[in-house]
Amino acid sequence: MTRFLPYCKTNLRECTVVGYESAWRLHVEPVFGHVDMAEIGVEEVDRWLASFPTAGAARKSWALLRSMLRRAIRWGLLDTDITRREMTLPERRRYEPALLDIRQQRQLMRGFYDAPLEAWLICASCCGLRTEEGYGLNWSDIDLRRGVLHVERGLQWVGGHEAVVPPKTELSRRTLPLPRFAVRRLRDIKNGAKGRLIGDLTPPQAARAYRAYCRRYSLPYVPPRNLRHSWATNALTAGADIAVVSKMLGHSDIKTTAIYYLRPDIAALRDAQRLFERQLIG
Repeated sequence: MTRFLPYCKTNLRECTVVGYESAWRLHVEPVFGHVDMAEIGVEEVDRWLASFPTAGAARKSWALLRSMLRRAIRWGLLDTDITRREMTLPERRRYEPALLDIRQQRQLMRGFYDAPLEAWLICASCCGLRTEEGYGLNWSDIDLRRGVLHVERGLQWVGGHEAVVPPKTELSRRTLPLPRFAVRRLRDIKNGAKGRLIGDLTPPQAARAYRAYCRRYSLPYVPPRNLRHSWATNALTAGADIAVVSKMLGHSDIKTTAIYYLRPDIAALRDAQRLFERQLIG
């Protein structure tokens, strides 16, 4: 870790480094901290992974150990690569986020009319932005003449301070069209405004203000990150092409969109059966 940590701080996002430090301190160092890397085998790693109380902690800790071992091989410190062998990882429960249906999204945006976070909510709800991308949006990123916004950065809260980070992947740096109603409303809201759409709020403050406003006015609420899930699911339900939705979300692989966002309801499944039946019996 003495050599690995400086490498991480130079090449990885600060939030990743913080996560690595936590996983090392809590889970990796107590077991492997004083073991020669060459002595770490598949059997030892399997036993270690089986001892974790939660699948999430096991997977995050294995991600760190795997990264350390692979970096050691790259630096010529280790000859055998056990990370290429199949490890027995605990089953992870599928994440089923709470979503807003299209009626609830409409109600939410109407409820935020003239609220301080209205511009942020419009962009977050209508463009499938990652939470950090929404917080990092500046008014200068929105071209109201062309009706588009540019995703250029993210804003995270790490270790008690703000961190401006580049887009997660190369495909995450993207230009997204805004719905026409959003362009019209943002023109009214802007009125010479500059800086971030969330103003002087930090990401945690913006999240709390959004939640408090929803509670105060009895509006439909999901956590900020689920606004992205809601947009994608509703867009797919409305008939948008999955490849287009994947591009809007900034995914590197369309499989990610299919696994986490494609959730056809029972009506859509019945339509599929009707099409099958029509082909089958005419």
